[in-house]
Amino acid sequence: MAKKIRIYTILAIVFIIICTVVAISVVNGSSVASVSNVNMDKNTSDMIKIGWEEVENADGYRIYVLNNKSGEYEKKDDVPGGENCSYIFKNLSSSTVYKIKVTAVKMFHDKEYESDDAEEVTVYSLPASPDLSLSSPEEGVMNAQWDEQENVSGYELQYSKSDDFSDAQDEILSETSFTVKKLTPKAVYYARARAFAEIDRKTIYSGWCKTAKIEINKKVVMNSDIDPNKPIVALSFDDGPAFDENGVNSTMQILDVLEEHGARATFFMCGSRINDSTKKILEREVKLGCELGNHTYSHKNYGKKVTADDIKKCSEAIKDASGSYPTIFRCPGGIMSDVIQEECRKEGMPIAYWSVEPQDWKVRDADKIYKSVMSHVYDGSIILMHDIYPTTAQAVEKIVPKLIEEGYQVVGVSEMIAAKNNGSHPKTGQQYIDYKTINNNT
Repeated sequence: MAKKIRIYTILAIVFIIICTVVAISVVNGSSVASVSNVNMDKNTSDMIKIGWEEVENADGYRIYVLNNKSGEYEKKDDVPGGENCSYIFKNLSSSTVYKIKVTAVKMFHDKEYESDDAEEVTVYSLPASPDLSLSSPEEGVMNAQWDEQENVSGYELQYSKSDDFSDAQDEILSETSFTVKKLTPKAVYYARARAFAEIDRKTIYSGWCKTAKIEINKKVVMNSDIDPNKPIVALSFDDGPAFDENGVNSTMQILDVLEEHGARATFFMCGSRINDSTKKILEREVKLGCELGNHTYSHKNYGKKVTADDIKKCSEAIKDASGSYPTIFRCPGGIMSDVIQEECRKEGMPIAYWSVEPQDWKVRDADKIYKSVMSHVYDGSIILMHDIYPTTAQAVEKIVPKLIEEGYQVVGVSEMIAAKNNGSHPKTGQQYIDYKTINNNT
C-alpha cells in the first residue's frame, strides 16, 4: 500500500510540473514587453520619422495617434517585423503637434497579443519655409515680402551686404513684409527669411528660404539738359551687344551717334552675347549715361517658357561685365508671363514694351526704318529697334538728329518715364507701353 501511495505521489508531482511548464510556456508565448525609448529621429515641414528600441520576441509594432477632438488614441498603422523599429509619418501639415503611442505586437497560436502601458510621446512637424521676394521701389529703400505660413508664431528676417550673412541685421516680425530705409544706393543686399513656432515650450524654426538679392535703387535724376516741359522720347534697342560683322559693329555705330548728339538710349541685352569682346560696349554705354536692360540670357524662350533663371543669368552677365545690374527688362517678343513679372519684381526691374516699332528686324532698309519712326513718334513714346543690324545703325544716324531738330529730347526708357512723371521712377514688375500706359497682358 505504501508503495502505491509513493507511485501516485510521484505521478502527481510530475503532472504538476508538466502543468506548470505548460502554463509558463503559454504565458511566455503570449506576453510581450512594452515599447521603450520612442524618439523623434527627424522632422521636416511635412514629415516626421520616429524610432524606438527593439522589443524581444515582438512580431511587429502598432502606431497610435491621438484624436484631439475625441481625446482617444486611434490606430494609425502597423509596422511588421520585430527588428523594424522606425516609422515615417508623411504628407503632414506644417508646424503641427501630434501625440503618439507605439505598442509591440506578438502572435501566439493564431491569436494576437499587444503590449500594455504604451508611452505617450509628443512629436511635431517643422514650420514651412517662406518664399521671399525683394524690391527697391525708391532710392535707398528695400521692401521684403514673403508668403504667410500656417500655424506659426512669427518670422525672422536677415539682410546683409554679404551673401554669407556675416554682418546680417536681424528682425523678428509677426507680419509678412518689412521695409528697410536709408540703404546705400546701388549697393547689393542679400536677404533670407524663416518661420518659427512655439511648440512643446520650445521655439522651432523652419529652414532658411532661398537667398534673395537686390540692387538698391538710385533715384533717376533728370540731367540738367532735360526739360520735362518739352517733348521727350525713349530710344531702345534689343538683342545686343552686336558682334563685329565684316569689321563693322552696329552697336558701336549707334553709340557714336548718341555721343555726337548728347543723346542716350536703353540697351536690352542678351547675356549670351556678353563676352570679353563685347564687354567694352557695355563700358561705353555706361560712360555715355545709357541704361542697361535685361532681355534674357539667350532669347530662346518666349512667354511662359521664360524661366526665372533666364532672367537671373542675364542680370549676372551684365553685372560681371559692367559692374552694375540692369535696371529694366523687356520680354522676348513682348510676351508677358507671371514668372517674368514676379522675377522682375524680385530684381527691382520695371518692364518696357513699346509704342513705336518700325520692324527693323524685318525691313532691313535704313530709309524705311527712318520714315516709319518719324511718322509714328510722339511725346512720351518708346521706340523699339535692334542694335545688331547695320541697317538699323544707318537709320539711327538719321533718326536721332531729326528727332532733336523737331524738339525731342532723346533719352533712355526709365529716364523718360521719370521725367514725364515728376521724377517718379517706373514701378518694378509693371510693363510700360509709353511713359504713362501700363499693360501687363501682352
